[in-house]
Amino acid sequence: MNITIQHLTYTYDGSADPVFEDLTARLDSTWRLGLTGRNGRGKTTLLRLLSGELDSSGRIHMPLSAVYFPFPVKDPGMTTMEVMRQAAPDTEDWRFICEWNQLFGSEEALERPFSTLSNGEQTKAQLCALFARDDVYPLIDEPTNHLDLHGRQQVADYLSRKDGFLLVSHDRDFLNRCIDHVMAMERAKITVMQGDYDTWEQAFDLQNESEAAQNETLRKDIARLGQSARRAAAWSANAEKGKFHVAESQVAALDRGYVGARSAAMMKRAKSIVRRREKEMAEKSKLLKNVEQVGELKLTTLRHPKQTLVSVQDGAIRYGERTVCDGIRFELRQGDRLALMGANGAGKSSVLKALCGIGNALTGSVSVASGLTVSYVPQSTEGLRGSMSQFIAANQLDETLLKAILRNMGLSREQFDRPLEYFSQGQKKKVLLAAGLCKPAHLYVWDEPLNYIDVLSRRQVEELILEYAPTLLIVEHDRMFLDKICTGVVEIG
Repeated sequence: MNITIQHLTYTYDGSADPVFEDLTARLDSTWRLGLTGRNGRGKTTLLRLLSGELDSSGRIHMPLSAVYFPFPVKDPGMTTMEVMRQAAPDTEDWRFICEWNQLFGSEEALERPFSTLSNGEQTKAQLCALFARDDVYPLIDEPTNHLDLHGRQQVADYLSRKDGFLLVSHDRDFLNRCIDHVMAMERAKITVMQGDYDTWEQAFDLQNESEAAQNETLRKDIARLGQSARRAAAWSANAEKGKFHVAESQVAALDRGYVGARSAAMMKRAKSIVRRREKEMAEKSKLLKNVEQVGELKLTTLRHPKQTLVSVQDGAIRYGERTVCDGIRFELRQGDRLALMGANGAGKSSVLKALCGIGNALTGSVSVASGLTVSYVPQSTEGLRGSMSQFIAANQLDETLLKAILRNMGLSREQFDRPLEYFSQGQKKKVLLAAGLCKPAHLYVWDEPLNYIDVLSRRQVEELILEYAPTLLIVEHDRMFLDKICTGVVEIG
């Protein structure tokens, strides 16, 4: 069965530019389809259009009813089984249990209040409810944001056994594990191709290199045509001037009528050349390709007189009388890039916060080098509101540098005039990450910096870290990213 999108056009309220303009595509509803693209390109908007939540011009044909994930839970106090029944009415309980057993080791949580499940468990429960039905087409929007590494592997393997869904994710390893087609929202078009993320990335890089070379040739042609047009325009002006400025010595010998006719002919010819060159320039400008501009990011690292910057021995995370984990032990030396690994709720974020002087959940023998300058990127984007100028002033940032970083990460200049609360989650995360990059530091502490951030920006950050080699302590669940940038791992919990 095919999903068809015909001449789809959609514009946000108050925006002058459409998100989609005359979009046409044909998709197979049995594909395990991954949707990727820069933040702000409209991935979530497309899912909401497909699910019927938003109105647009054009036509969308869905052979099955499209259901958006995550779906709202009206009463989190209900048991998990009741939440699943509400999400998939007329579905027999054995179907829920069958799906549940593929993701959970125990059925005990089915009778617990949904609110007592961790965020990762809630994600899995909603996916179970979604795939217990045969009458819907799942639209899955970024399911990995609340999953640790093990949970991501579980869910990816679960999805790889399913047929027919549209998945938005920026986790490249996750996509490679579970999709068989890619739909990419590029700068000037949408591309659909068979294969996993790596297959698309290889084709994308080759296309970008080829089109960048063609663009360079076209720009040179346009510049040459512009010079030709300007010369023709100057020639035309001189010809017109020639009718009235004839040297005194030639006045008697020349027929003024002949001079005027000749000047008029030359001016007509010159203007024709100008029009022809301008037309050629316009035509060549239309040929400029779909190149994704991926700018370079920069970082200013500081050198500390001590080699060991952080030491934690016999550390434990305690909230009041409750001990979440203990036995934390690691040293962070200059040039190290360590990843804190562990299950959700193990206390990884609390370790980072404590080392930055935020909170006191970390106990034990903890030593931080004196005079250490730390650049901290928090996990949460809550509280990002107001204007960009207010954010810059409140955090004492270099405005030019911050905006240059954000431009290189794909934000448009127009975006800087919007209130931060209207940014997408990925765009908000880029603001926090860019602010962290603006600050010269001995140590960079990042708490899940890649949540919601698109794959091209992840590649930029990888290249930045490998080039500047900062001392870094990070919590992140993108396996491919960690494999590329980390020099070591610290297990927590």
